[in-house]
Amino acid sequence: MIFTARKNLRLDVSDRQVEILVGCLLGDAYLTKLGKIQIEQSDKQKEYVDWKYQELATISYSQPKEVVRFEKRDNRVTKSYRFWTRQYFKSWRNIFYRNNRKIYPKDLAKWISPLSIAVWHMDDGCYSYGECIFSTESFDLESRQELVKKLDIFDIKTILKGNGKLRIRRNSLSKFFELVKPYIHSSMYYKLP
Repeated sequence: MIFTARKNLRLDVSDRQVEILVGCLLGDAYLTKLGKIQIEQSDKQKEYVDWKYQELATISYSQPKEVVRFEKRDNRVTKSYRFWTRQYFKSWRNIFYRNNRKIYPKDLAKWISPLSIAVWHMDDGCYSYGECIFSTESFDLESRQELVKKLDIFDIKTILKGNGKLRIRRNSLSKFFELVKPYIHSSMYYKLP
């Protein structure tokens, strides 16, 4: 896929990179108005952010850097690692955000793949006590409903919970994990059964 910036600048992004970026944007990534995608993970997930950087290095500025923040609400210091893609993704800003709120874009449905779902799970999924839940409460209801439909294409049945989270139905858990397991980074195996 070719992305452009200004008049003559072009960036060739592989299908694999697009799938990873879509998974990141469904998860923890942020797309600026200028078209840069910020990828950031906690310091506990440094290996995972390093993997993302290796996959996206040809379309990114520099290696992940440590970010230290002081959280006033609970008087603690947090550490994370962050890097930015090049700013060629401005066209995606209008697709992934409506009124400055992240949405699930129907336009990019063809880029939802087992790899993008695995990245989304590594970012925003949780597996505990026999349940797999995605943090989707930041998406609007329409986006959550579209995500349910998209997972259904992979024969993964889900439930939208009242708190805005999306839960994989128990009878779809083995199919879900079979779908994503080949793409899960070794440092994220704790998100598997």
